[in-house]
Amino acid sequence: MKEIPITHYFLPFIIGLCLTASCHNGKDTANKEAITHLNLKRGEVISCGGADNQFGQLIFETSCDPQHQADFNLAVELLHSFEYDEAEKTFAKIIDADASCAMAYWGVAMCNFHAL
Repeated sequence: MKEIPITHYFLPFIIGLCLTASCHNGKDTANKEAITHLNLKRGEVISCGGADNQFGQLIFETSCDPQHQADFNLAVELLHSFEYDEAEKTFAKIIDADASCAMAYWGVAMCNFHAL
């Protein structure tokens, strides 16, 4: 079995910290240019299942703007269904609307870290 360096396990945490830190200037507002450089996947979410709670029900509370709660729940459902590209699109939608939502950056990091 191939040995995986311990730093590999901390990658999502490190990416999340870097993303959060790089998206703020001295006035605590999001830096749109830094977000653009992340090259996040964007677009319509494509799902193969039906529209009636195909992923079950998930409520993942965050301190982000409550109007994005449904999108955040969908993004985590997609993430847990190994739909990494579609989850990233949904997290990017949240970041575009509320760049101060740190958990959306965590979601992007998790979409790009495939531990399995």
